[in-house]
Formats: sequence, C-alpha cells, structure tokens
Amino acid sequence: MLYIHENNLLGKCEDRDNNPYRYIRNEIKDFYNNYYIPMRESVRALNFQKDNYKDFQKATEIFNNYYSDLINFSKKHSIKSQSKFESTFLEEISAYLFKDMPEITSNKLGVFNKGIYAGMKIDANHHIGIIKKDVDFCIGKKVTVVFGEQKPITIILPIVAVEVKTYLDATMFGEVKSSSKAIKSASPTSKTYILMGYKCLADEHIISARQDSVLNEIFVLRKNELSPMDVQTIYDYWLEITVAVNQLLSENLIKTPGRLLKP
Repeated sequence: MLYIHENNLLGKCEDRDNNPYRYIRNEIKDFYNNYYIPMRESVRALNFQKDNYKDFQKATEIFNNYYSDLINFSKKHSIKSQSKFESTFLEEISAYLFKDMPEITSNKLGVFNKGIYAGMKIDANHHIGIIKKDVDFCIGKKVTVVFGEQKPITIILPIVAVEVKTYLDATMFGEVKSSSKAIKSASPTSKTYILMGYKCLADEHIISARQDSVLNEIFVLRKNELSPMDVQTIYDYWLEITVAVNQLLSENLIKTPGRLLKP
C-alpha cells in the first residue's frame, strides 16, 4: 500500500544539507511518532465494509483530529504549502479506505500512483513506446506486453484513477480533465475521479462538467476550508470506487430486450 504522507514526513526528518526542514527535523520526527503513527494504527484497525458505517464514522473523526493537528503543526513551524505537508495526507486517505478490498488484499489488483498507462507512440526507429501519467491514487493491474521483437514492456492498466487536491480552482480543473481524458482514451473501461478538500471554483464549471464524460465523479470532503471532513462523502467515495472495481471485474452480459448502455 502507498503511504505518501508517511514518505513526506520521513523525508523531512532526514539529516541532509538540501533538506530545508532539517532545522526542525526532530520536531517533525516527534510529530510522526506521537501523532502520525497512532492515527495510522487506529485507522488500520477499522474494517471498511458496506454495512459497517460506524467504522467510517470513526475513521472520519480520526482523520479530522489528525488533520487539525497537522495544520496546527504546519502553522507553528511555518511549513509552506509547496512542501505538500498537508496535501499528502488527503492522498493517503485512499490507502486506508481501500485496504480491505479483496482484490487488493489478494494481490489480484495493485495500488499505484506513477507510470499509469495513457497511450502508445511510435518513435523514429518504428519502436512502440508507452505514454505514462502519474496520478495521486490508482487501482489497477500491472501487465507485461510484447510488441513484435521488442523487449517486453510492463504497463499499469488503470481501473480507477483519482486526482487528489487540497482545493480545486479553474486552472487545476482544466489540467485534471486533460489528464483524465488521456487515461480514459487509452483505457476506455477505466473511471476517473477527483477527491478534494474543498471547492474553490465557480459552479458553472461543475455544471458544465456534468455534460461530458471525462470525469465520473467529483467528491468534496469539506464545505469550506475551515469545515471538518464529511463522513457521508467519505462513505460515498468508498462505495463509488468499490462498485466501479466490482463492475469492471464482473461478467458483462448483454441482455435483450431492455437497456443496453446503462442497464
């Protein structure tokens, strides 16, 4: 499983000259041991299942308490947003929510954030190359393909790809839609999502996005920058991703008479 936030914290604890946070690395290490580890162990002890809503409630409370501690620590030590000190925690939430997914625990599927398949290209030597994109959270399958006499190439086929943002403005929204379009064009059965802390763009952008198929859904965790995360949104996000994975892996039967595209 990917623990992006943990990697961010530990990286800031390193004693190296090019670490801009080395002067507070002991404080960050104490925060890691006294706040991060207890948070992670508490969430990992929960069991996320459709009929176990109370554990989603417990998780949301844990997330909110830790996020508050994280923001306070960040302000106290003047840690800039560019450090991704806070945003990586939002990315890591998905690692906890889907830890119990059978397809992941059985290693049939994997969790990735780099090198996601987004298309193919032919170079000047007529060799086929893979176009890759990084996303914040992806459930997919790593496979090996061979083109003619070329060496085998490993690619990651996405089932769901999620971009995570602390907030979303119009510029970032355009970038996310462009990336999602590339992924969907390369893997037509994949689904793409945005998970964000709070909304920071005009409603007309959302209304317009409802008319295209670039994004399957956008989830907003908080009403505004100061609000706590909403448990129902976290549950809905978990359910949406779980259903998306199950639908793709289930047998697709075409039955008539009846609806064919959205049965």
